[in-house]
Amino acid sequence: MGQHLKAASLRGATLVFLVAVVMLATAGAEEAEGQGGALRLTLQQTVEMALDKNLDMKVAWEDIEAARQRQKEARTGFLPSLKGRYSYRRLSEVPYAVIAGNRFDFADRNQYRLTGTIEQPLFTGLSTLSNYQLARLGMDVAKLQLARTRLDVALDAKVAYFAILTADKLKEVAEQAVEQLQAELEVAENFYRVGMSPKIDVLDAEVRLAEAKQQLIRAENDVSLAKARLNTILRRPIDQDIIVADTLCHQPYERTYESCLEVSLERRPELSEADRNVARAEKEITLAKSAYYPEVTVSGNYYRAGDEPGLDGSDFVDRENWDVMAEATMTFFEWGKTRHATSEKRARLRQARQALEQLKDAVRLEVKTSYLNLQTAEKNIWVAKKGVESAEENFRISKERYLEQVATATEVLDAHTRLTEARTNYTRALAEFNVARARLVRAMGAEEAS
Repeated sequence: MGQHLKAASLRGATLVFLVAVVMLATAGAEEAEGQGGALRLTLQQTVEMALDKNLDMKVAWEDIEAARQRQKEARTGFLPSLKGRYSYRRLSEVPYAVIAGNRFDFADRNQYRLTGTIEQPLFTGLSTLSNYQLARLGMDVAKLQLARTRLDVALDAKVAYFAILTADKLKEVAEQAVEQLQAELEVAENFYRVGMSPKIDVLDAEVRLAEAKQQLIRAENDVSLAKARLNTILRRPIDQDIIVADTLCHQPYERTYESCLEVSLERRPELSEADRNVARAEKEITLAKSAYYPEVTVSGNYYRAGDEPGLDGSDFVDRENWDVMAEATMTFFEWGKTRHATSEKRARLRQARQALEQLKDAVRLEVKTSYLNLQTAEKNIWVAKKGVESAEENFRISKERYLEQVATATEVLDAHTRLTEARTNYTRALAEFNVARARLVRAMGAEEAS
């Protein structure tokens, strides 16, 4: 009988264990499913996803494809062209001549003609070559515009990523503030009940707690807005959740200003694009001056004619004929049209060179500004960190003094407010440093710090 009871107990325990395992597995599956809706991203994954999904990148790729097709179109200018023409002509009367009193017709009244022409340009005053070179430079510019767009999209993704981290950390600070003020309110209420503090201490604690809860609501909204902004950059539904890895830290930047400036002048796609614009302006001058030269072409023509649509010839024309012709064409006078066009292109060239120099100045200023902002942000981190340490110690001392009734509740609440502000400042200082670092890297024409 005892053995049967032990066996029954063992089976019951086994059944309970299996049920517990199934419940834990189900709970784990539900938890995993609940977390599955949130996209977890690192900073590098965020940048890569933005570069893959962002519409600005797709537009830039289409510009490259358009430039590629323009280059192919310009290349066809070196190749022969084939033309065909079919015509019908009806004369009001047949041409004739009267010889010795006799009439002789020497043309058909209905004239059908098919002409096939193959034409090869030999010299076009360098216009064909210039057009091709301009198209090739246009391809280079499109690629540089893609590189510039890539840098801008990467920077936007980084800024949005750091905005989420900042909002999350400020939310944590707000939550800590609510928890601590809730505890302070309980202490104030307990002291009030035993007559150790006045009612005003409780009211002050309640007001501070209400303000902290309002700040927490604003912090939660900031988190939602930051995630919506990143979702927009990544082209995801605006309300989907995103969980980002915490990379908000302080890593000193070792490059000197001179090194940053040197890299930026070498790598900025905007400068390379402006340099290509100067080259294009030079080719535009060559293209305008091509009108000073003759155009030389060679062509071959095949003719088929007749007085019927079938083009089988007639009594007056042969069925088939052909010829080869070389032709040189030159315009001698157009009231200075070519000279004026050339002068205009020279002005555009000067303008392009001035724009290049202006852009170099702007890049130097941008690098200088970004570098100084990074240094300022780095120093602010140290100040904010010391502020947090001081505020934490001040809050600890004020709280202990209040518990010993040698300090007022107002002093504790003020110390807590100071601590919350210090933590907020430290979080913002970290965020500003990371954003300033990303902006300096962009000013150097790079995606990653190096």
